[in-house]
Amino acid sequence: MVRTCDYPGCSNKDVADSPQSFHRFPVTDVALRKLWVLALGIHVDTKWKKIKKLRVCSAHFSDDDFLSTCPGQRQMKKRILKKSAVLAPQVNKTVAYQCSLQHSLIA
Repeated sequence: MVRTCDYPGCSNKDVADSPQSFHRFPVTDVALRKLWVLALGIHVDTKWKKIKKLRVCSAHFSDDDFLSTCPGQRQMKKRILKKSAVLAPQVNKTVAYQCSLQHSLIA
């Protein structure tokens, strides 16, 4: 089964050679998790059991939200989020536009 991004209107898929990395909700930082829930428009009383299954692609974070490699270090295969990263709507405007365009064509 191919996982898709759970961000509203986004249809990015987690497939081999995808330019996107996919990220789980924060587990230990409850306040940060609530910010992610609000950014996705999920009801705040939604059970953690449902939320922990959701994934969001890297298109919905700024470049500053990711760890960077030091000069001379090997490039990471997948981008790794900083622990403080918060979802930011339409950070990558090209991808967000493509997502909304694909969504409007389907609807």
